[in-house]
Amino acid sequence: METTNLGKSIREIFDGQYKFIVPLYQRNFAWRQEQIERLLQDVYEAYKENMSGNYFIGSLVVLKRSNGDFEVIDGQQRLTTMSLITKIMGINDDPRLYYDSRPEVEDFFRIFYKSEKAECNIDYPQTFHLKNAIEYIKKAKLDAKENDKDIDTVENDFKTYFANNVILILVEVPQDIDVASYFEIMNNRGEQLQKHEILKSLMMSKLKDANQRTKFARIWDACSQMDIPIQKSFKSGDKNYYFGNTYDGFIFPKLAESPVPSSEIKPLNEGHFDGFTIEEIIEKDKDVEASGKDPIDDEEYESESQYKSIIDFPNFLMHVFRSMFPDKEIPLNEKFLLSTYKEIEKSIDEEACIKFSKDFISKLFFFRTVFDRYIVKTTDAPNAEDGEKWALIKPKKNEKSWDYISTFEDNYQQKRTIKALSMLQVTFRTRIYKNWLYEILKWFDDKKTIDVSYEDYVKKIDEIILSNYISLKYEPLDSHISLTKDNSYSLGRNTPHFLFNFIDYLYWVDDKKGLKDFEFKYWNSVEHHMAREWAERNNIEGKDDFIDNLGNLCLISKNANSRLSDRDVKEKVETFGNGNLGANRQIMYNETKNDDGTYSWTKDKIKSHYNDLLYLLSKSADILKHN
Repeated sequence: METTNLGKSIREIFDGQYKFIVPLYQRNFAWRQEQIERLLQDVYEAYKENMSGNYFIGSLVVLKRSNGDFEVIDGQQRLTTMSLITKIMGINDDPRLYYDSRPEVEDFFRIFYKSEKAECNIDYPQTFHLKNAIEYIKKAKLDAKENDKDIDTVENDFKTYFANNVILILVEVPQDIDVASYFEIMNNRGEQLQKHEILKSLMMSKLKDANQRTKFARIWDACSQMDIPIQKSFKSGDKNYYFGNTYDGFIFPKLAESPVPSSEIKPLNEGHFDGFTIEEIIEKDKDVEASGKDPIDDEEYESESQYKSIIDFPNFLMHVFRSMFPDKEIPLNEKFLLSTYKEIEKSIDEEACIKFSKDFISKLFFFRTVFDRYIVKTTDAPNAEDGEKWALIKPKKNEKSWDYISTFEDNYQQKRTIKALSMLQVTFRTRIYKNWLYEILKWFDDKKTIDVSYEDYVKKIDEIILSNYISLKYEPLDSHISLTKDNSYSLGRNTPHFLFNFIDYLYWVDDKKGLKDFEFKYWNSVEHHMAREWAERNNIEGKDDFIDNLGNLCLISKNANSRLSDRDVKEKVETFGNGNLGANRQIMYNETKNDDGTYSWTKDKIKSHYNDLLYLLSKSADILKHN
């Protein structure tokens, strides 16, 4: 292990004495504009302060392979950024950085380094961050108070400073080091690698064949991009072979010496395809990419997805773990990601570990495909109250193009499914312990298909919803019985948010009140329609008996609650009555309006609305019944 002269200038790093390899277990390049511009600005400020001094930008940890190449253990994001900058600035014109078994990235760098203008126009999902990074570097404004020069036109002395005075600490680890253990140590110290990246390396280390590791990494990387529909993470030829002719199935085609014609591949909803398991795929020598090109060109990949996932990748992985060991108490919390794997690894032998890695990537791929098609996500909607709306989509390809369409073609079926799923999501919003999502994924796993009917699916979702409802065990109050806090459900701000969302969902499904459509949002504040402060200020008699009653409550956003505060009900209805209101809130606002144009909300109206809610809840199973 080299212990002297660890400091290497950027020129020394890229002068040809080193060939750096980014291994498969490392994630793709992911630096964004803020990180790139911050690095450039820091270097420029150091240059302006002392043109002859050195500026240290961090460490680069490498492992020297037997062939003399240097495997990048830590620091690849920084190294990749430096590789782009040195080409753009004319410091280096030859590639020094390579990626194991990632032909898309290799193509990108080959074209980039051959280009006199330091550009590359190819579009792969694996390289769009690289393409964006080039633009960020070229357009970065350095020390804007003194000059407005782009990075490709800065003075020669700054280029010289960048090449000779910007220093990386190059640390070469011993060749006999346990790389997986090193990752864990780095993670415990809060370094760059994330838990799911460590898990990826641990599982890949069990696969002895390079071809197996390549395919494992490709599928893992595609699954990890939770905000990008998974079909977009594969090139067009691969889409056919993983998802069928119309891209909306889930199949594992045979990787034979003579590729299977795409015309022979059918998605699951067009008949059974006698495909192969993921284990059989990763055993093959041929890559799926060699099997032919789809005649439809890939679309241009945007730098950012327009969709946002309701769960992150590490927590999604915990659902895969639990599904593989349903009898174990595996928590749905990414905090236990590595410890869960370690416990499994200790309990099985080496051959079983190899099989487990293959089974895990297969289950992960299946779950991600199900997730994209049958679980809601949010998408940009500038006219919505929070700038987003719910989406439920699947891919659809025809002879000339492909795009994403509604998962269910029938409008009511699509809206009903979105309502049910979004109701669960806004209630159980955290990314950890998302048990309702696990129940859905496990349901698909038990069926072993991605092709299910609307009737079966919405019935399953409604079963999950009903299982979370705890009966209030109250009876409607007759006209001669006075409403009090002791004979009614009166928890005020302690009322479970699930109950409010459940009521809104039941009203929407029942569809008997002539209500406007609405979208479930992350409403998280319990609103008293008759405000306690207003009731006290107006000396409302017996207010303590009904102010916290369920019939006087609705769920709104915290921002709206702070604006409503102790307002009169008339002002509340006039101010917010035309917005995106849940069904319960709409009904309360409608009942606040009197026939003569005045507004009132009284104890009697609260009691009447409360009785209606009890009746609605008592009929919940019938309302959600499925024939």
